[in-house]
Amino acid sequence: MWLLDPKNITNFKADKSELELMILFWILAAGKNGVTAAKCLDRLLTHWEKEINKIFPHPGEKLLPFDIIQYVIDEYDLAFEMKRFGIGCFNNKAKSFKELIKSRINLSQCTVDDLEAIYLIGAKTARCFLLHSRPNQKYAGLDRHVLKFMADQGIEVPKSTPNGKKYYELEIKFLEMCGKADKTPAEYDLEIWRKYSGRD
Repeated sequence: MWLLDPKNITNFKADKSELELMILFWILAAGKNGVTAAKCLDRLLTHWEKEINKIFPHPGEKLLPFDIIQYVIDEYDLAFEMKRFGIGCFNNKAKSFKELIKSRINLSQCTVDDLEAIYLIGAKTARCFLLHSRPNQKYAGLDRHVLKFMADQGIEVPKSTPNGKKYYELEIKFLEMCGKADKTPAEYDLEIWRKYSGRD
């Protein structure tokens, strides 16, 4: 089973398989409901892992998420399969998955810039991945929940995730808020997500 719990996504000891699962999740979750994105990804990976194991049995060996996705890319139509399993914006998400896997990125050592070089991975997605997969990261995942929280604190924010200079300005404000709350950015991000995600 490949189901991630967005309310408990932080994993600073993630192995290669878990890191691959996390980055795939963050790509799917961009602009979407995190719980729904996690369930769709789980269904896609679980189905195709079973299909692959029927053809190429791997007793006692679990396939990596990227291996499963690469098989679907090679043998089927990834965008169609994403659509079949309820993933929205499937053409763009499929392109992102393909570029991500083709890049051979080292998910345990990559930077924000490395991640942002991949199609559809923007500032928020890159930062959310690093924030929740590595300790002591000083980033803000400015999703709609964090933006609503900041607005509730009297900070002027856009309705959706900003880009460029505005992103960095708000990131600095969020990190200041973390310091005042005596929380790490990852802790504060999850606390906000848990509180605000039920309001949509």
